[in-house]
Amino acid sequence: MSSQLLDVHKHPSSFWSFADNSLTFLHETVLTAGYGPLTTLAEKLVTSVLRKITIGRLRIITSKRIYEFAGKDVEPHAELTVLNDAFWVRLCTRGGLGFAEAYMFGDVTCEDLISAFLVFLKNKENLNSLNSTVSWLFSLPQRLTSYRFLNSLGNARSNISAHYDLSDDMFKAFLSEDMTYSCAIYSDLDGDLPEMPLLGLSQLVTSSLLFESTPADSNTSTSHTSTRPTPPLVDTLAAAQQRKLEHIVSRARILPGHRVLEIGSGWGSLSLHIARQVAGVQVDTITLSDNQYAYVRAEVARHGFEDRIRVHLLDYREMPHEWDGAFDRVVSVEMVEAVGLENLEVYWATIDRVMKKKNAAGVIQGITVPDARFADHSKQMGFIQKWVFPGAALPTVTLLVNALAYATSGRLVIESISNIGPHYARTLREWRRRFEDNFGNVERALHKNYPSVFDDDHSGQGGEQLACYCEIGFTTRMLGDHIITFTREGHEELGCDIFE
Repeated sequence: MSSQLLDVHKHPSSFWSFADNSLTFLHETVLTAGYGPLTTLAEKLVTSVLRKITIGRLRIITSKRIYEFAGKDVEPHAELTVLNDAFWVRLCTRGGLGFAEAYMFGDVTCEDLISAFLVFLKNKENLNSLNSTVSWLFSLPQRLTSYRFLNSLGNARSNISAHYDLSDDMFKAFLSEDMTYSCAIYSDLDGDLPEMPLLGLSQLVTSSLLFESTPADSNTSTSHTSTRPTPPLVDTLAAAQQRKLEHIVSRARILPGHRVLEIGSGWGSLSLHIARQVAGVQVDTITLSDNQYAYVRAEVARHGFEDRIRVHLLDYREMPHEWDGAFDRVVSVEMVEAVGLENLEVYWATIDRVMKKKNAAGVIQGITVPDARFADHSKQMGFIQKWVFPGAALPTVTLLVNALAYATSGRLVIESISNIGPHYARTLREWRRRFEDNFGNVERALHKNYPSVFDDDHSGQGGEQLACYCEIGFTTRMLGDHIITFTREGHEELGCDIFE
């Protein structure tokens, strides 16, 4: 499975690309070959650390024995089944990334990833030595070769393409009909969960599974099926996504006749929503994804908005100087994560350049990490950065605000900041349910572009793992999703409706 997945993401030829591919090939070759003394040593090192678990329970089943690691609390509890001893080597040499890759490659299985992540999370201080000197040394070459993912003008398009150009049909299988690929806003935050206030977090999160429906595709693999009852016919995800789009438009106070710039087109839901809801608005939307560019152009034509929405295949850093001072409003939804920490000031300076000098405003929405976690996060090459969003880096709110102030010399000021991160947990639960229910469609869509990826029983585990990991992050507020409204100083017409 690993060799198949390694062929999916292509980047321009460079020294760093060649070095990274060579190191990855060497690492996978060693793991595949196996070496008894090495795996035995890795198993001993890992289990010695896991004995420090003090909260919850972890059971690990191997071909030779069963390990039980128990703390003072019964919950959360999780069970892992080791199918390949490479699991121990991955965990020992790569820490969290090693566990993620072991699951993705089928070295270990788990019936309840949510609970497994919770065990690790609640014991993170005691388990820090899993990211030990050994794993640091083994990950050092990869951190060095990760320079190939830096968001230079040459790399940025490849980074975006590696995720967003996988397959439009794959994304259609789990997104709402309007193809909004960002956090929704629900009228009832955890309305999909039963009212069980006495349950622990693990039970509360996993109880959402009770509300997930049975897959309609009879050809779906049994590893992705369930016997859960069908949810209500009302598409709450679609309604929640519309609520979020309306919130962005409201916070930006987009008015008739405005010219609006959208940085990061997605599949066009926001630009189309603006055109429908606000008369006379002109929208320029930019993207680096070939698939999204073609998709949004087709949707704009289908809805008859060619005279009001212009779609550009363009890096934000290369926006033409004819746009200087041209826009009344700038919006950007969950695109700032793809900018890269090294380019945040350039991002804000570019926004400042194209906004009108008076009475202009904007709204960005972005996934963030707490300040206390930023140092560790910024130093790690994690599962998401390596396998899902190359070049991605999550900023803190403080970093975003400081970069705005510095890059614009105070010409832009913060109007408001709000966190909708907890709503992302429910959004992810719904995406995960749809992904599982429509897995046959996902498989067919990806097989069309990557025929070898779905040749074994572990297909789709990367997507499942991403959803579970992020769901826990937002539920426990270890991740945020902040909406930042900014404006020119002295913009009296912006209003101040705190209930919007």
